[in-house]
Amino acid sequence: MIDCSNGGTTVKFTNGPSPHLLVVPHLSRKVVVSRTPDFVRVIRRAHAIALCVIVILCAVITTTSTASGAPFDPNGTDWEGCSRLVDIAREELGASRVQVLEEVDYERLGASDGLLLLHPEGSYDLDELSTFMKLGGRVAVVDDFGDGDRLLERFRIARGPSPIDPLQMLHGNPQLPIATPASGHPIVADVAQVVLNHPTTVKHAELSSLLRIPRVGGDLGPDVALAGQVGEGRLVALGDPSVFINSMLRFPGNRALAKNLVQYLLEGGGERRRDARLTILHGKFRERGTLGGGLRGTLRDRMRGLLGAIDGVRRGGFGGVAARIIALGIVIAAAIWAAVRAGSRTNIPRPRYAAADPEAEVLARGADDPRLASLFVLARRLRRRPEPGPAAVQLLKEAIDTAIGAREDLDAMHRDQAARKLADEAGLSKREAQAFASAFERLNGVIKGEEGAGPRAWKASRREIALFGRVLRPVADSLRGPR
Repeated sequence: MIDCSNGGTTVKFTNGPSPHLLVVPHLSRKVVVSRTPDFVRVIRRAHAIALCVIVILCAVITTTSTASGAPFDPNGTDWEGCSRLVDIAREELGASRVQVLEEVDYERLGASDGLLLLHPEGSYDLDELSTFMKLGGRVAVVDDFGDGDRLLERFRIARGPSPIDPLQMLHGNPQLPIATPASGHPIVADVAQVVLNHPTTVKHAELSSLLRIPRVGGDLGPDVALAGQVGEGRLVALGDPSVFINSMLRFPGNRALAKNLVQYLLEGGGERRRDARLTILHGKFRERGTLGGGLRGTLRDRMRGLLGAIDGVRRGGFGGVAARIIALGIVIAAAIWAAVRAGSRTNIPRPRYAAADPEAEVLARGADDPRLASLFVLARRLRRRPEPGPAAVQLLKEAIDTAIGAREDLDAMHRDQAARKLADEAGLSKREAQAFASAFERLNGVIKGEEGAGPRAWKASRREIALFGRVLRPVADSLRGPR
């Protein structure tokens, strides 16, 4: 509702359970809004229908593909599938306790559950996986040349090539080396040897060695599997997913390793072990939710999509499927715009004599939009004015994380150091950069659980919000610049 009077314009918002009033000064004249002519609206609707048809055609073209099983697919029954591994897990743990998913919901994971990541690809949430393990969960990363190295690098586990001179190999092929147990760990109990297939090695000085590839000349050889403690949980790294494909599980040692691994991933449940479940994920699995739940989970879902797109472009460029997806996204955006415009009224530009406070008007539009209303709170008692709320503060923090992840030089650095470098590049003084870094570190601690939880934990001062804006401004300017 808009009420014009001599004192200004009173805008009544009715998004929430109770209406709020916001006064926009200097608007003292009535504005007459005229409807869009009928023939213009008909043309716009026709454009919207045409674009919708294009969207449907592009979706059909994009999604139509030849049905074929991907390597390491848990549902694949061919020689390079992993359906036999799933059968072994269900035989050992029970069918109801093993699930093969294409999307993991972190809110449904318990501290006694286990995750088996088979040849993960693309961008996935390292913070959620780390938190899951710190709370007691167990994760096994079984990967050679996929994107499992992202999680391994988080815990300083280096990945390397297989030795060219293994002591034992299958059919005289050094790319099919035979690994032997390196300790008495439960995962390699009753395992005599494991046949590998083009593996990678893993290295970490402080983790427990599980399997290694002996070399000619008496050298113990490099490790191909490691295990270690992360908080209350465990992390297992195996550098060869081919160990568990259907054709390789004919070897007794490989089958024994598979049985021990699935059992180990649920051994952390204690009294809750009967309720624990093993989740098997493969390839480019999807993610949603967060171990904290609530609004934070919704925001992280949106940021995961952005981070996934950035990671895909950084790794593969705009080519192949990525180019088609981007084109499809542009078409969908155009269709949505046309549909909205077809049913909307023409916006009357502001007259010169009605130059209102820009900040008040921008916040007014944000508070009036139900999609953005959760980002604002009404502050002050006398003058009810929308200000960025906890959700908006969290979104700013996530934007900084995205800006860091989009640059390889920053992504390799510690998050706090990368944030400080962004502050320096934005021209902040030493004192301002220190204040920004302190706020970023505090908000980052909320996500990791080192700080308090709830809306109050996401509260930020006006000065901190302004510093976040100054740091993000160069990033936004670069996105608007010429390509």
